[in-house]
Amino acid sequence: MIATKPSPVQPKFSFSEYDGIIIGGQPYRFFEAREDGHIFVSTTGNGLPQVMTNAEISRYLSVGNFEYTPNQYQPEHLRQRILPDGALLSLKDAKAKRKAAMRLATVQAFRELLDDETKNVVRNAASVQPFLREIKLRAGEILAEGQPEDGSDSLFVPKKLGAKTVLDWERKERRFGLAGLYDRISERGNRDRRMSADELMVMGKVVGKYLNDQRPSQGLIFEEVKTAFLAENERRRAAYEPEIVCPSRETVRQAIRKLNPFDMTLTRYGREAANRQFAPVGMGLDITRPMQRVEFDEWPVDAITLMSEGGLFHHLTEEEKKALGLDKKKARWWITVAICCATRCIVGMVISRQPNSQSALRVIEMMMRDKGVWGDACGGLTPWNQFGWPSVIVTDCASYNLSSLIQARISDLGITFGYSPAGNPRMKARIERAFGTFATQLMPRLSGRTFSNSVERGEYDSVSRAALNPEEFCSVLVRYVVDVYHRTPHSGLNGETPLGCWNRLVEKFGVQPPPDLGRRRLIFGSERERTVTRQGITILGIRYHSEVLARFMTRAHERKVSVRWYSEDIGAIWAELNGRWFEIPAVFDRYHGVSAQEWLHAAEELRAQNTRDAEVDFAVVRQALDYIKETNSAAMTRVGLIVEDWSEKRIDYEEDRLFIGFNTSETEQENPYSGERNEWGTRLPTAVSSPSDDTADENHASAKDSASGNFGPIQFSDHQPDDDADAADVGNDWTLEDE
Repeated sequence: MIATKPSPVQPKFSFSEYDGIIIGGQPYRFFEAREDGHIFVSTTGNGLPQVMTNAEISRYLSVGNFEYTPNQYQPEHLRQRILPDGALLSLKDAKAKRKAAMRLATVQAFRELLDDETKNVVRNAASVQPFLREIKLRAGEILAEGQPEDGSDSLFVPKKLGAKTVLDWERKERRFGLAGLYDRISERGNRDRRMSADELMVMGKVVGKYLNDQRPSQGLIFEEVKTAFLAENERRRAAYEPEIVCPSRETVRQAIRKLNPFDMTLTRYGREAANRQFAPVGMGLDITRPMQRVEFDEWPVDAITLMSEGGLFHHLTEEEKKALGLDKKKARWWITVAICCATRCIVGMVISRQPNSQSALRVIEMMMRDKGVWGDACGGLTPWNQFGWPSVIVTDCASYNLSSLIQARISDLGITFGYSPAGNPRMKARIERAFGTFATQLMPRLSGRTFSNSVERGEYDSVSRAALNPEEFCSVLVRYVVDVYHRTPHSGLNGETPLGCWNRLVEKFGVQPPPDLGRRRLIFGSERERTVTRQGITILGIRYHSEVLARFMTRAHERKVSVRWYSEDIGAIWAELNGRWFEIPAVFDRYHGVSAQEWLHAAEELRAQNTRDAEVDFAVVRQALDYIKETNSAAMTRVGLIVEDWSEKRIDYEEDRLFIGFNTSETEQENPYSGERNEWGTRLPTAVSSPSDDTADENHASAKDSASGNFGPIQFSDHQPDDDADAADVGNDWTLEDE
């Protein structure tokens, strides 16, 4: 780095009227010197004079805004000593430098003879001629002394040297300096084509056909050149004109080689190939902090896995396997991976049978979640704790990435979304390089590898050698990422590991905290439409209710509402009530932290064990959920890396399959609710069991603060329930009226 800190004492600069000066890109000439500076005037005669102090000139010189060329406007014969022909001597080629050095050594040897009074040598040819041999030997010694690093034993001396030549070199060096010893012999000679204009025109028309996407060979072009010359000579003979000579094969080849390389690649191989080969490369991305830029893309994994063996997949129904794309015995996966460009850490990864908007949305969600649960479930030894709120996300122009679903969710998060042009992977080089690392470092270790193409695969039978099931494949991917990739020195990080780079930059800059669970539910939740009833909103057999929802039902004529349902945590939903969104909790707190997949397995087990009962006690539900967590938690977590289908069609199917006639009793011996939570959504009290006035007032105040409207107080009728336990569900047992 160039030091730009000025010294405490600045020198006093001097200029002459012949100096060339450029200040801020504009040419100036020196006018006069002042006590503390100088005055410069524009060479064009326009503009005001520039007055600068010595300190200002020194500062401008250090940052490159002041250019000084001494003696630029001197007479021609004097200016050559400084800038010969406008070029710098140090930029001449090596051959020209050696020749000039030899001539300078000869001049120095001749001047030593002139200074030797015993030789009586003067500046004429007759006086110099007897000493030519001595001059040559001394010139060789001077060259050897000037190049001590040359360890050769031979002595370089000029072979042919005449007295007039020595005198001519000495005169030029005395007048022009070293510049006078450089010649322009390399520019001599006739470089014009020997072919006539007519011959060049005929050959040029045919040679231009080489720029074709059919990629004709040079031999074919030469044959067409001969044919074109034969046809032209036949025409000339008929018109009594002189014939032209057909060029040789080498002449045609040289003409093809002189074609523009970019045009040749563009026309013969296409725009993408030309861009890859000739597109200029600048400084690249200027990224300094973690999660500043995240790239994600999809990649077809070069491996085939088994679909029907072991683990949790043994318990999936045929419909669930079909929904997940697992209905085949052996298949190939796609992985969607997100990478932090600053640290090269993998911050999100899901696998799917086909990439879609759900896989893209899932990997965006994983960027902002601590992935330690997946690392632990897969047996990782290194924490997978790389997460945060990204500033910029870049991906390709796939249709699902351009969908309104993805753009709306990312806009809600306040993230800048960028797209790389189609067929231009250089715009997201980090993730493309990561896929290349996976293909070369991980895939060769897996049975059932498919290779990138049939040529590489050869006779390897990928299908018959498939050995991993999806759960094992998920574990392999996670273990490779957290324990191998994150701990391997990366050339793009100057030998630092991605994990070490993440820890260093997080310590320096930190990361922006991710959104809370409520906001994740609202942004990443699936959009549904449900009807509000006295039981609240029911999804997959789970009731969601609150005081806000109950008050909404008393005033709304249209009870169909939009809801956001989050499959990762079914403990609450968001519902749009009168144009505002409210978080509606599940009736029982036990559903908080439970995923939809865990609940479906628990419900299926409960239905199988209680086929005779239409209603299952909630204590049984809790025990089933605990059992699922204890026995299959690791397997369920690993499967969580697989993108699940939670479309409206899937939800309707599961509700029809599992939850018709299936209810969970709300008469649990120990109330799971704390005293701080009101009873709205848990049960609707009648006149017999109505709460006290204080409780009613408290509930009313709570609703007033959170509901999207100003409802009156709630009053219940004097209706008395029958002895039947189910009487609360029949008849008009309660009313809601405005006060």
